Amino acid sequence: MPDQSPIVLSVVIPVYFNEDNIPVTWDALQEALGPLPATVEWEVIFVDDGSGDGSYEAMRRVYEGHPDRVRLVKLTRNFGQIPAIMAGLRVARGQCCVAMSADLQDPPELILEMVKRWNFGARKIVLATRTARGDDFVARWTSRMFYGLMRRYALPNMPKGGFDFFLLDRCVVDQMTRWGEKNTFIQGQILWTGYEPDVIGYTRREREIGRSRWGVGRKIKYFVDGFVTYSSAPIRLITALGLSVSMLSFSYAIFIFFLKLLYGVPVEGWAPIMITILMLGGLQLIMLGIIGEYLWRNYHETRRQPNYVIESVTGADLPGAER
Repeated sequence: MPDQSPIVLSVVIPVYFNEDNIPVTWDALQEALGPLPATVEWEVIFVDDGSGDGSYEAMRRVYEGHPDRVRLVKLTRNFGQIPAIMAGLRVARGQCCVAMSADLQDPPELILEMVKRWNFGARKIVLATRTARGDDFVARWTSRMFYGLMRRYALPNMPKGGFDFFLLDRCVVDQMTRWGEKNTFIQGQILWTGYEPDVIGYTRREREIGRSRWGVGRKIKYFVDGFVTYSSAPIRLITALGLSVSMLSFSYAIFIFFLKLLYGVPVEGWAPIMITILMLGGLQLIMLGIIGEYLWRNYHETRRQPNYVIESVTGADLPGAER
């Protein structure tokens, strides 16, 4: 690495009901980041996302043992994983910042390779993408569907395995934290910046301690956030459906008209009429729902509410952390 003043690496870890994982994750990070050269200082920022267990107390114990390395961010309530990451990035002081999970499914030893690829800003974005994962079949299948749809209709440069584990240069972090976008799809924000990412493949580990709080409802909302924000496909689908149904209805009306006119076939029957009404009514409700998703997000943006509220930040400054 070039000879210059020490740089700072910030590792941001959102924490939600991860009390038992905190000490294990910290030990793994110490071991993984120990080989960093003397020119690199590092800090770990734990962000408590309104955990209802003893996660913050576990974070405090780690901080009290290592006040020179650890910073704590406490949010007032649970705002979600992505707002927690954004809160950590906002207070981070590193020239490069890594975001990773607190459950060790993302291997901390990969950070060394990510910093090497970053190489003092030569690469602005380094992504760790999952080439395999230790989750069950349903999780693997839904993940493939999620990122397949994203690549096809929203973000063509999305890695096939997606990514949750990444390194960002300071210029990218500053750009993202200035946006203040609501219902943030952080992967889309990163890729939208236009910087060519360096991609590292890895096998995502199976979670060994505790259970994930990233439930089906949160996954669906995150998918909708990304799809609606970065794709016009839903609106175009509405247009295509509307045109298709209109053409079919018009063709059917002509067909019935000629049957009646030429062959005297009576037009009657309660069941066909109800089927047609219910089908069209259901289709219209789906279309209104899609339009509503766009309108709600537009309304949410105009309210200018913050994505998170920080209750406290604990931690001393690191050498070389000024920026």
